[in-house]
Amino acid sequence: MKKLIGGLIAVILVAVLVIGGTIGFAGASPASESEPAPTVTVVTPRVELSSKAEVVILGAGFEPGQELRLLFTQLNGVQADIGYSLDPEPVANEIGAWVTLWTAKDGLGRYIKKGLIEAGAYVITVTDAEYSALATAPIAFYEAEE
Repeated sequence: MKKLIGGLIAVILVAVLVIGGTIGFAGASPASESEPAPTVTVVTPRVELSSKAEVVILGAGFEPGQELRLLFTQLNGVQADIGYSLDPEPVANEIGAWVTLWTAKDGLGRYIKKGLIEAGAYVITVTDAEYSALATAPIAFYEAEE
């Protein structure tokens, strides 16, 4: 009886080690094979709420030729696609980088005039063409000095 219980315990331990090792190995990928996540940077991270406001936004690590969408998250949590007001439209170049400009004259001003942007922190989300989020970046607005 002791031999049977000992044998069962040994079989169970071996099975756990084999299954656990396989699952651990299959689920893990070496760091050298992993690709870095796309990044996005708001080069103008602090923007004055004025008619001259402009925001430079750029990214890297995206698929070459990938069309991107930029969403601005308002304080109430609503996300708005600001692509219509970006110049140029964000598309990753041959090395996966892109840059665009969002200005008060090209749409940002509408958010400022309607009071949809107040002083504070916000989020820019970069998505693919199907609106799957790829990266985010913070942006801060401050009151214009009088």
